[in-house]
Amino acid sequence: MDSIRKPAIAPTSYTFRVAQGVWINDMRDSALPNRQWPCVELDRQARDGLRASFRLQAESGFNSVTLFGLLTASLWSPDIPHTVSPERVEMVRTILAEAHAFGLKVLYGLGVYSWGFDHIIVQDAAVRGDNPRAMCGTRPESRQWMQRVVDYLLAEFAFDGFHLEAADLGRCNCTTCSCESDTAYYSRLNAETAATIRRASPDAVLMVNMCGYLPPGTTVPRNDWPHLQALSKELDFLIDPGHTAPFIEPSLRRQFVGSLSCALGTSGGVWVYPPQRWQRLRWFIPYTQRTGRHLEALHADGGRAVEYYMGPTRNPGVELNVAFGGRKLAGVGRDNQDVLLEVIDELYHPRTTAAASDLAAVFEEAEAAFFANYQLRPETSDETPGQIHLTPLSGRRPGPPIYLRDSMAAPGRLDYCRRLQALLPDLDRLATQCRSGGRIARIRRCIRSVLGEQA
Repeated sequence: MDSIRKPAIAPTSYTFRVAQGVWINDMRDSALPNRQWPCVELDRQARDGLRASFRLQAESGFNSVTLFGLLTASLWSPDIPHTVSPERVEMVRTILAEAHAFGLKVLYGLGVYSWGFDHIIVQDAAVRGDNPRAMCGTRPESRQWMQRVVDYLLAEFAFDGFHLEAADLGRCNCTTCSCESDTAYYSRLNAETAATIRRASPDAVLMVNMCGYLPPGTTVPRNDWPHLQALSKELDFLIDPGHTAPFIEPSLRRQFVGSLSCALGTSGGVWVYPPQRWQRLRWFIPYTQRTGRHLEALHADGGRAVEYYMGPTRNPGVELNVAFGGRKLAGVGRDNQDVLLEVIDELYHPRTTAAASDLAAVFEEAEAAFFANYQLRPETSDETPGQIHLTPLSGRRPGPPIYLRDSMAAPGRLDYCRRLQALLPDLDRLATQCRSGGRIARIRRCIRSVLGEQA
């Protein structure tokens, strides 16, 4: 493997600079049409996408990556080791070795009592509560199944840690479980699982993502903070992702950080979730300026962890966002414009400083045009808009661009497309002023794809 250039790590860096790979094919550079989400097919194209993403992550300053779906999505076999074929096991070990060669730690995305246990719930009545997608959280048999999965993962693979997530598919609300609040329930399951891993693997990096902890737009009440504080004693860091809005009221975040025994972080304030079924040059949404401001505010509040969303590196907006985000995490005190220009220099190799500035202006105008017209949910803010879904996750067809049709009024769509259209002459001119003309061509293809959605 050829050498890579890593940015300098400043004293103001985040401790946990995590690339949130999410599902393994989210980083794939080719579409997976007619596949139900989440598709965890692990073929050559998936591996190539992972390798390209690992390289970008390492060169940008990330120090670890979280991956879901390396072994299964929701279907652990009751005979745990037979869930995965020997061929896939070897491919996963190869992927781990490749990530390690880039200097990245790999945190296995592990569903806690859910995301993995569908077959087990069907076959073992002792773990069933009222949710067919999640084991009952108060049955000893459920804890035993969770232990078996953890034992298998620790025995067979050299994972450096775990992304634990208990809430994404909901909880059991049987008579016994329903006595606990959502925050108490999910925190307890995560803490028990983290403690189990810590006993067996003291050096493992352990984190919890609070995705799904509470209904969208609600915050954790102060009387539930002790549950998260107890959970923090078992972790290295806790992520308040902000899919729809932060679970910890931003005005109280600094106080909350001071009450924890681990680091606190977010998912970076804004991200686009990459649809696996869409062609990879179908959208173009840079968001470096909002990311930069969010990371500065989070760090000022004491946050020291971020789980930053990835995507296909072939998409030039994704590539820029990741390259910018990693560098900002590695030196949060750096000026956002300086970071953007550094990324443009390394990716596009402009021949003059004027060309670099002009290309930076293209990315900034694309970001401004999008957020000027994208209708934010009431619980979000322009600086922390959370997750942007381009198309519905469900279904097998590629899906319509709901981010344009449902989240922009008709005049807003027209304005957005008009402003993107106006960037095309600049890109034509810049194609001869940058040595990476192929990347400029991909930007043009992305913009033309967006304009085609409006036709």
